[in-house]
Amino acid sequence: MAAIKETTVERTVVIDAPAEVIWKALNKQGLDHLQLLASHDDTQLREGGTLEWFDREDPTGTVPRVKGRISVIAPPRHIVFMAFMPSSKLRDIPQNYTAVDITLCMEEDGRTSVTVIHGDFAKHPHGVRLAREAGDHWVETLIRLKNLVEREIAA
Repeated sequence: MAAIKETTVERTVVIDAPAEVIWKALNKQGLDHLQLLASHDDTQLREGGTLEWFDREDPTGTVPRVKGRISVIAPPRHIVFMAFMPSSKLRDIPQNYTAVDITLCMEEDGRTSVTVIHGDFAKHPHGVRLAREAGDHWVETLIRLKNLVEREIAA
């Protein structure tokens, strides 16, 4: 496997739950909990579906933090979507979207590893900085997803 460039983010967390439970949480929340953003749309995840998330702290809810379109969905193991972050101040054109690839893989002990690969930011101005910020966000996001799912399992 080739080394991931510093303009591509890869983060993994292992969650003490089966992939189907994690997938159900993702689908039920429309990726809301994964991204930690409030969605104004209650639609289920589907190929070709659009995504638009707003910051919970944004009282106006007028500018989405992330928007995009789902390109691949294979329950309960894989989702790929193209994402655009309006906060990047880049133009909303296809070249400024990045791929987010989320894979759920069952471990031998019944836990599930969730891996996110996000990028490539190389063509973006300040691509390394954007990738670093996305990587930090994914660490927080995956930890919160782990806590959410494991709390639900324990309840």
